[in-house]
Amino acid sequence: MILQRGEIFAASLLWVAENYATQVYCFPRGLISPRCQDPNRLLRQGQFHHKYYGELKHWHRDDCDCCINDDYEESSGQASVPIHVSRRKFVHYTSLIAGLSGFSAVTPQVNASENVEKRNIIAVPLSPIAPFSTTRTYRTIILANGLQVVLVKDSQAQRSSVALTIEGAGQFSDPEELPGLAHLMEHIVLSSNSGGKAKAMQRKARRIWNDDKYMTDSKYSNEKIDNAAGEEDFEDWLADNEGDSNGFTAPGFVCFHFNGPHEILPEGLERFSRLFTIDAIETTVKEYPYKIPREIKRVDSELDRASDQSRAFYWLKSRFTNLQHPFSRLGAGSRETLQVNPSKEGIDVRPFLLKFFRKHYVASKATLVVIGKEEVRTLDRWISSFSNVMSQSTNSARVCTEQPSFPEAIVDKGRSTKGATQAIILRSKEDAQYDEDIQTLCMEWPLSLTYTRDRCDSRQAPTQHVITAPAVGFVLSQMIARRGPGSLRYFLDKFGWIPKGGTRGLPRISFPVDVSGFQVIRVEIGLTNEGFANRSAAIAAVFESIRTILSTPLQRDLMKQYLAAAWLHGYFFAPRAPDAISLAVDAQRYGIGGNGGIAVQGNWHLMPSPSDDKCADKMKEIITDTLKIMSDEEAAIISLRASSKAIFQFSGGLIDQKISTSPLLKPWRVERVTNARYLLENRAYGGSSYFKSLYWFSGTFDGEKMTPPYLNPLIPTVFRAPRPVLERQTAWGGRRYFYLEDANASEIPQKSIVGLKLTNQNIWSELQLSQTLEVDYKDSRILWRLWQIPPSYVGLIGLPLPMRPPESTIECAFVVQLISELPSQLTSNQIALANLWLLSFDDEILDLAELGSVAGIAYETSLNQAGIRLCFRGVSQTLPSYVRRFCRRFIQHHMNLVDGTTIISDSAYQRAEIEASRSPKISRLQKQQNIIRAPEREVGVEGLALMNSIAGGYLISQGDVLPNESRLLVTSLQQIFGGFKVSIDPFPEPPLREVMYKPYWKPRDASSCLLPGVTLISDACGRVPR
Repeated sequence: MILQRGEIFAASLLWVAENYATQVYCFPRGLISPRCQDPNRLLRQGQFHHKYYGELKHWHRDDCDCCINDDYEESSGQASVPIHVSRRKFVHYTSLIAGLSGFSAVTPQVNASENVEKRNIIAVPLSPIAPFSTTRTYRTIILANGLQVVLVKDSQAQRSSVALTIEGAGQFSDPEELPGLAHLMEHIVLSSNSGGKAKAMQRKARRIWNDDKYMTDSKYSNEKIDNAAGEEDFEDWLADNEGDSNGFTAPGFVCFHFNGPHEILPEGLERFSRLFTIDAIETTVKEYPYKIPREIKRVDSELDRASDQSRAFYWLKSRFTNLQHPFSRLGAGSRETLQVNPSKEGIDVRPFLLKFFRKHYVASKATLVVIGKEEVRTLDRWISSFSNVMSQSTNSARVCTEQPSFPEAIVDKGRSTKGATQAIILRSKEDAQYDEDIQTLCMEWPLSLTYTRDRCDSRQAPTQHVITAPAVGFVLSQMIARRGPGSLRYFLDKFGWIPKGGTRGLPRISFPVDVSGFQVIRVEIGLTNEGFANRSAAIAAVFESIRTILSTPLQRDLMKQYLAAAWLHGYFFAPRAPDAISLAVDAQRYGIGGNGGIAVQGNWHLMPSPSDDKCADKMKEIITDTLKIMSDEEAAIISLRASSKAIFQFSGGLIDQKISTSPLLKPWRVERVTNARYLLENRAYGGSSYFKSLYWFSGTFDGEKMTPPYLNPLIPTVFRAPRPVLERQTAWGGRRYFYLEDANASEIPQKSIVGLKLTNQNIWSELQLSQTLEVDYKDSRILWRLWQIPPSYVGLIGLPLPMRPPESTIECAFVVQLISELPSQLTSNQIALANLWLLSFDDEILDLAELGSVAGIAYETSLNQAGIRLCFRGVSQTLPSYVRRFCRRFIQHHMNLVDGTTIISDSAYQRAEIEASRSPKISRLQKQQNIIRAPEREVGVEGLALMNSIAGGYLISQGDVLPNESRLLVTSLQQIFGGFKVSIDPFPEPPLREVMYKPYWKPRDASSCLLPGVTLISDACGRVPR
């Protein structure tokens, strides 16, 4: 199978691959005819179009009569090598054409007498392809004023977007006299004029309307004067053109952003740039004084006084008593701080605004990100207006904000002579997530992680990977919020202190403040009313779990496993690429370029690579130090946000005292910003003793103890590359598929390409879509059929999977269809029992399911007309092992129900009742008799009958799975299910489409955004607060 023609075209594609590695191209469909030697003719006759997310370019040469239906070599009559690559994005490696055409990576010259083994050179990736690398092109520019620009051509972008971040212009830069000035400055910038009529016309209109006879009429407001003068606000112009803009002020920076249709991007960039000129700010502040009180009113309206998060934040801020620390005066600003108090003290806000802009809105500290569908050279022309924006001050050296020096964070924890205290904050019923039966335990600690760079005055990324608080928080989430036996959540759930199921009781880690040099780490846990009554014991349980983690030294392999989990959920499985806001914010922290900065293809700056041993050791060191801080009960700032029902009905437990004082009376206090009422109470002395007594009973009688984190066998620490699959379309309209067994075979060094490894395998095996396998197991012949779905079939026949990046992935899916005619013959009562049998298995498999969810693995079990269907999805390196473990426990479930080993939980009965209620054939009385009152033995007998009716099975593999791996799994499944051999009916063959319906993946709380810590490292889960 050798391709001996198309050399010139192949050489041109090889040149494209070497010079434009960020682009992805696909092979021409059909064969390249020896008469098609002119590449210009190929381009002239080709029909170019975008397909599959817009970037994957296919050259369909339908007009070239030399290339239609040319399926065999004219000289030998043998089928040629298929050259149309459809491994979704394995076509990224265009140099494969050169290999199949006889070209090496060194020279495009071809020797006709060259050995066959040297002619078939296949280029394959060394590691999984970077997500969205085939759809994005980056370019970084530094303008004359020092502004750093990142241009992104994104062929998938539905709208153009722009973001501008300015370091050092955030809330920590507020002057002591005017807290919230940074937020007000953000509003003033966005309210500035971005264009409109000529300035002469504006002045003339202003003179006309300043006439006393008109100004005495109250119906003519200042805003009407501006409209008459021809002023056009940027936000109004954007709204008229179906665009949107906004901004937000963080502690360390400010961000402005807008988006709109692609056609308005050039004008939008020009208008956007005018907002950041000193002339525009001076005009707004001096000539339109009414805008300042208007924007102060808007700032005040944005102040959140009702939500739990806002109340917790401002209560925490009030605990910092060192007024020299910027966090003690941090705030979004209000009418009181920006208008009322300054008026009393005779402070004019306008000079402070101008001074703030000149001092902190410096171009050399800013980063502009532009994302559009145009080429980067076109975007480059459109940003020329930004060369004259913001302050051009260069008279002083750039402040080293990467190594800041903060004053000592003196925290008032409210200690009394009776010991440690904790605050109870009364919740507001106006909170969107208000639930009077769910309370929140909040524990916070100040940290001092510094995000260093190699040079203080450099905007480039450091040579070493920056380990930030979100990365630390993700790893801590995997430790503290892990599931399963021996975890904190397990014991809190066992004692009834957290809600059953869902994620409300799962410890959640966040960072309300995160700047280099100062962070606040927060751990929140949802408590039931019973847990609130024993709040001191629940607090003691958290500290005990932290001390348990520190009881044994952390392993490097454990750190690498956590890093691998982060790469899976935050990078490889990312449903979308980082937007302009995320890139602009990340540029301030991680830098641009280098080993850990943005705008580098194939690099993820949020987390170190699992293969980086030095970073894994550094992460281990930082995690250990952070855990030591968190284990100190004296350093923790603890509060509980509770409803009035919990406070006055459930506050008293065995050791915690009951609260009987009204919140309107002392000793209740009022937080000044949100007016939230809170009470400082003494932590019960017996809290730790009470928990330890419960813990002792659990360990003595049930053998359950808290354990340190352990390695998860389902998470690979090294990710292999996706295996190549080639597709060839035959003359009669069919398709043939070929695969390469060893995707990482080595080749001589002089033939290597950057980012690729060459393999000299000249034998491609053809992928057989369907195979029937027989095995004799205990004198019974069990029939199984293996179906292998090629990647290009996914859109037609395939298991629907979550949205993923367009490149080749290491994800795969398996469908195990156990063939049986019994489900189609069951009565409604029997169906209800069978569903209860499957639902009760969810509880029995919970430990394995929770291990798998961290590894990106999910499953589903269901009954259908053809029998029982088991679905699985996950990483191809570990999913087959998961399927084997799952199925071994699945065949034991009915026996565990029959002999009483497994007890059906109340939640399983409730879920079964909900599913049965959807069937109109089952009456309410039948539901109560056959579901609510069904004993375990009856349910187990129904499951045994189903298992004994199995006559064979299907294994349907999809994704990054080779035939040998599928056959090995089929062999294992034949042995696992071979003991059920009652039915000897002929092997039924259900249509493949009837088996591939959409699954409802379990566990339900295993989706990426619900996993512990994923919100800290996933763009799709909202990791950048806005």
